[in-house]
Amino acid sequence: MKQTSMHVTSLVLDETNPRYEKKTSSLEESLAALLGQNPEKLLRLAKDIAQHGINPTELPIVVVEGDRNVVVEGNRRVAALKLLGNPGLAPTEKLKKQFAAISKDNVIPRRVACVLAESRLQAEHWIMLRHDGDNKGVGIVPWSAAEKIRFSGRSTPTGKALLFIDAASEWFADDVHLVKDAHAVRNGRITNLGRMLADPYVRNRLGLSFEGDVVLSGYSREKMKPLIRRLFSDLAGSVTVDQIKSKEQRKDYLQQVEDDLPRLADRLEIPQAYSKSGAEAGPPASSEGAVENGGSDGKPAKRRRADFEKRLFQGVVLRHVSLRTSEVLDEAKRLRIDEMPNVAAIMVRAVVDIVVTEVAQKLSWRRNQDTLKGRIGAVLSQVDPSKDNPELANAWRFSQQEDGALVLRTLHSFVHTWASTPLTSDVRKLSMAYGPLLLLADELLEKKGR
Repeated sequence: MKQTSMHVTSLVLDETNPRYEKKTSSLEESLAALLGQNPEKLLRLAKDIAQHGINPTELPIVVVEGDRNVVVEGNRRVAALKLLGNPGLAPTEKLKKQFAAISKDNVIPRRVACVLAESRLQAEHWIMLRHDGDNKGVGIVPWSAAEKIRFSGRSTPTGKALLFIDAASEWFADDVHLVKDAHAVRNGRITNLGRMLADPYVRNRLGLSFEGDVVLSGYSREKMKPLIRRLFSDLAGSVTVDQIKSKEQRKDYLQQVEDDLPRLADRLEIPQAYSKSGAEAGPPASSEGAVENGGSDGKPAKRRRADFEKRLFQGVVLRHVSLRTSEVLDEAKRLRIDEMPNVAAIMVRAVVDIVVTEVAQKLSWRRNQDTLKGRIGAVLSQVDPSKDNPELANAWRFSQQEDGALVLRTLHSFVHTWASTPLTSDVRKLSMAYGPLLLLADELLEKKGR
């Protein structure tokens, strides 16, 4: 086998690709078969290739059969390249437009580095290692959930779960049974714990919050221990994902463990903080900023902002909205509020409007859809009918009240009033107010979809 470079148009997709249910007879049929499985995955692959190029660590394998260069490994990557180079090959008008939009503003590779095999038999060994698991260490050994989090960071629900396990294991290191159950959850049920901690209602009732790599506990260790012991014991044992999948099920679970929950009256004025990088951390930064220690020269301490305030909707991940909506959010989250306050202010309004509008359309709502206030109110009424979720208090206040500094007309003025100058502090407050609403709106789509 040797490495070479080939023009994308000279490559032929494998008509006997195992991904197809039956053999194809043309390029168009092969593309339709790949897109028929999950078109959004191939769209995401195409977008990644357009932005970052072909993955140099995984080269397609090509076999020469007659006068054709047949791709026996890497058909999805080559298909994405062909569709980016010629969107007209896509089987539907919608897909043609989507691939054309991706290729419009990017330089698409015309040639691709390949590995040339002498025969399919020679390539078979390497293809099997690529797709048939770790083969006792010979093939690709996938990362565990913990290893993935250590590489990618802790902003995901699973990342928060892993960080929480680290904190609890250190807080209660002398409790052998608790630590054992925490270890079992880490190794086999960490996504279940992540699902619990991703729920704003659960976090609020447990008195937990996360800022970067810091866990904040609103109750003392003594008050938290019965609940944490029960939670790890249940998740390591009898409680399965089917019992905590929906928001209602998670609320039911908290009612079942009511006796182990800390009392709201015992909530601390200043949360206790745990950091993996620094063990016990000091008092957390507030949403308005924290104070650094003063220098030895006696100069006043400088103010700094916590990391979660630097970007829009930091920590908000939507999994059930459309591909386009999730991409709009992802792009908005790249904005640094201090560097681009005007654009950030506009995007707060845009993201909120896009999400609540999509929810209304997908759930076929007709009432209260004429104004942004009505659309936000409709979602709020569904996710917080009793108006008792403290994480949504500001969303209710900012969107439904007529008077105040940050009412809905403030969002409108960011877009429609040339004399409006957004304050970075206002943009932060709005982003933090509507972030929980976006998460719960996304959960609503998942719930109603089932």
